[in-house]
Amino acid sequence: MAVNHTMHDYLYWRGDLPFSVDPFNEVDNLILAQTAYIDFDGIVPESREDAIPIKEVYNQYWLMHTKEEIMQRESFVKLSPFLLEPLAESRRFGDMKLSGYVNHINKDTQAQMSAVQFELDDGTVYVAFRGTDETIVGWKEDFNLSFMSQTEGQRLAVEYLNTNFADTDLRLRVGGHSKGGNFAVYASAFSLAAVEAQIMEVYTNDGPGFRPELTRKEAYTNIMKKTISIVPRDSVIGRLLSSSLVPHVVGSGASGIMQHDALTWQIKGNRFLQAEQSRESRLLEKILSDWLVNVDDEGRKLFVDQIFGVLQATGLDTMKEVRSANLTDLSEAIQAARKLPKDQQKEFAEVLTQLIKSGEKTFYEQLGSKEGKVPEFIRKWAARKEEALSGEEQEDGSGDGPFEDKG
Repeated sequence: MAVNHTMHDYLYWRGDLPFSVDPFNEVDNLILAQTAYIDFDGIVPESREDAIPIKEVYNQYWLMHTKEEIMQRESFVKLSPFLLEPLAESRRFGDMKLSGYVNHINKDTQAQMSAVQFELDDGTVYVAFRGTDETIVGWKEDFNLSFMSQTEGQRLAVEYLNTNFADTDLRLRVGGHSKGGNFAVYASAFSLAAVEAQIMEVYTNDGPGFRPELTRKEAYTNIMKKTISIVPRDSVIGRLLSSSLVPHVVGSGASGIMQHDALTWQIKGNRFLQAEQSRESRLLEKILSDWLVNVDDEGRKLFVDQIFGVLQATGLDTMKEVRSANLTDLSEAIQAARKLPKDQQKEFAEVLTQLIKSGEKTFYEQLGSKEGKVPEFIRKWAARKEEALSGEEQEDGSGDGPFEDKG
């Protein structure tokens, strides 16, 4: 029985092969996209002239951090720093230099954009955009993609490419994981013509797509000729919004949403183990697609603003804090929801109800079931949720909102 390996195995067992023997491949792309999740503050310079060797990055990072500290973090990308040692010790990446590190987080503009450059010994530069971090700001920008033509993070990504490469003649690869993949595609498509001409390949690793009207733009369709999309079989994030690309579906050692963790993706030799999109992933993709068709931009914005407005009302800054929130924090979130005007509560409930209805419709269509054959618990759950969220008011406008305490 064949053994399926991950990127750590790849680095240890194939890291002795230089790019002159085995050219850059999709696994190399994912490794560098994952490395972009590491906090390089105080280590990697912004200027390319001051580029720092990977061996020095490795030494400095572990002088500033301990393995115990890393393991105590609650993040799906917390193991990324452990890539530094095999990268530094490998022949393949041992002469690599890092530069161009930036990390922008702005609560006011709801933007989170971080990037870093990897100079490889094959004469190319891989530009990696970091995916969603643990900040609530970062997660909100993900959701903003559903109703905004351009997020502030996307604008910063375009600016980053133009600032760093408008006056060079370098050969570039641009990529990222999760939202970083979205930024990589967007920045490559809408960068200056002089920059776009230098780009050899663009990689989006389980990155969300774009609004349909953007995918019809000439700049987008042009960059698609250079773009490679890779998703795990149970992909959720990588199936959001439109893409126009047929992705490479790969195997993962995890299940469900945890397959978003690229460290679990399975590798055979110098390629990913191929797989087929799971039924669950197809169902969710259809549910969200139907929901987006039936909810306008104003409704999507209201939905996103109210969800994150409630979260931010707790005073918490990261998703880790939300996951470990105590009852006091959660009660504050509920109180914040109850303080919303009744009309906004009702609009929010209507959008969420539409999502539930889209889910029911997809169960009927995709599973080939008639209404009577849908599992009883699903129908009861949907009915309870719709009733609880409807928040129907009396004709005179009185009545409780859907978040009111019923006692």
